[in-house]
Amino acid sequence: MEASNDVLSASLQQLMDEHVSLRTDMDHFYEITEDIEIETGPAVVELFAKLYEKVSSFNHKLKAHSKREEEGLFPMMTRHLGEHDRTIEVMEFEHEKAEQHLQDFLTEADMKGHSLDEDDVQWITVYAVQAHATLTQHFAKEEKVLFPLAEKILSVEEKVELERMFRD
Repeated sequence: MEASNDVLSASLQQLMDEHVSLRTDMDHFYEITEDIEIETGPAVVELFAKLYEKVSSFNHKLKAHSKREEEGLFPMMTRHLGEHDRTIEVMEFEHEKAEQHLQDFLTEADMKGHSLDEDDVQWITVYAVQAHATLTQHFAKEEKVLFPLAEKILSVEEKVELERMFRD
């Protein structure tokens, strides 16, 4: 997957750079899900504890990133795109879907607590895998379509305002 050749303003580049960091974290937790799939016995529960830690940390970072998009970028773009354009609606839906997968993972793991067994680990891990798949596609869409579109339609003043919002 190649990135767009467009040069992005500082605020949009920040969101793009956050994707790089988030994708690295996502790939780390995905590797653990693959290990869980092939492991058996007590090792599975130990791997799951690592996965839980990674997903929990990732979820926190993702929420901060999503907030910048949902409270800054998306409303600005919506003003330019018009009421019949569904671009932002789709992006927000994908945010909700990914966040729900992560929340389901964390909630189910918390509910099982120390009574977690191998079967629990296998089905709860599916939520992390689903979050990874959703976000992989979502990031690609934002990078290929949304960020370049924002670069074209937002004014210099709006981009500066976004930068200021991201700093605060």
